[in-house]
Amino acid sequence: MNYRDMGELAAERGGLAAWLHDRPQMPYLLPFFAYVLIMAPGALGHFAGLDWTALWRTYHPLIYPAESLAAALLLWALWPFYTRIRWTHLRIGALVGLLGTFVWVGTEYLCQHVGLTSRPNPTEFYIPDVMLDARWKIWGYLCVRVVGPTLVVPVMEELFFRDFLMRVLIRGSHFEDVPVGAWTWLSFLGMCILFGMNHGREWPEGVLYGAMMGVLLIRTKSLGSCIVAHAVTNWTLYLYVIYRGDWQFM
Repeated sequence: MNYRDMGELAAERGGLAAWLHDRPQMPYLLPFFAYVLIMAPGALGHFAGLDWTALWRTYHPLIYPAESLAAALLLWALWPFYTRIRWTHLRIGALVGLLGTFVWVGTEYLCQHVGLTSRPNPTEFYIPDVMLDARWKIWGYLCVRVVGPTLVVPVMEELFFRDFLMRVLIRGSHFEDVPVGAWTWLSFLGMCILFGMNHGREWPEGVLYGAMMGVLLIRTKSLGSCIVAHAVTNWTLYLYVIYRGDWQFM
């Protein structure tokens, strides 16, 4: 029984499963927006009498696990409603992912050098050595901060951007009729731009990395390869951050 058959079987039971089956976009949207919205208040600054940025800095060790856990639970619960993932070309994905780390860091420093982006204020970083008062808290935070981007974020973002969004930009609400890996210039460029915007200040490398993942999917037709690539990039990037103390990338 494939994933779609499982989704149809769940839908026959009625209730929420039937509602999700009739709205195939929702399984892709819910984990992504749950993840984003939990972190979003930190960008409000001073609003409604509260300093949301200060609250974000204070409670970040709790906020980040909360958003990762929320996305992971939603992905697990909604798994029967996704298009079946092909787990092929994984070695190519791993190599592309390793290259992606160099591309991400190099692009950021190049953009800062030419003035396309400015170097962020270090006071905006969350530096666990400064913010946390015990070694076990620091290492506990770093473990969670690496595990989330390595195991949860790649699945969530590849499903949303490469699986869902690229097909939506081809056939809209009938995206399920489009094979994974199909593309048009609108779907490819639109996905790259939106992926870049999703990464805020790091939008140039976001656009470039989105293009790398898009090409990988188009050539391999394997979303699994993209997930592995994304996981390798995030894992090696965060190991670099911890080793070098280059907190602007975390």
